[in-house]
Amino acid sequence: MGEKGRRRVAQTQATLRRVVLVAVACGFLGLTGCYSSKTRMPDSLKTIAVPVFANKTYLEDYTRKLEVDVTNSVRTAFLKQNRLALAGREAADLVLEGDVLRVERTPLRYNAYGDPAEVQYRVVATISLYNVRDAKYIFKGYTIASDTRRPSSGTYDLRRGESEELGKRAAVENLGRNIAQQVLDHW
Repeated sequence: MGEKGRRRVAQTQATLRRVVLVAVACGFLGLTGCYSSKTRMPDSLKTIAVPVFANKTYLEDYTRKLEVDVTNSVRTAFLKQNRLALAGREAADLVLEGDVLRVERTPLRYNAYGDPAEVQYRVVATISLYNVRDAKYIFKGYTIASDTRRPSSGTYDLRRGESEELGKRAAVENLGRNIAQQVLDHW
């Protein structure tokens, strides 16, 4: 091994020592415990009721059965999170109420003829979370959209033959996940 090889090995060993030293120091300082996948939600809250959302899209552009799709998406997201169990309104610790406010279709790209080639389907809703045990709202009238965490949510490409239904399905699923995450992150 030549001089360059020995220097490279020495630099690699020095870097490795620094990394190990930083990891040990973080362990002693307790920084490894700073991140947790659990929420700080009180342990007494175990169930949530998600009644069917109200559909207020009739004000601009009525979308039939959108409230049912959003409600089912929110319920599915809570089931996947496995932190809160679904319950009926009478037996729940929390009640999540919501209104689907509007649907937005925003062209992102146009084809050579000026027609939309790629469109983003966006669903906007307001939610309120009521704590039944304390008889008070935790938050009320919080506005949330399907593209809050994923900016490309609900995007469909007409040139590839994708339909608006594909964009709608993706936007509704993302809205459900965003709502469930907002409830869990609030704590």
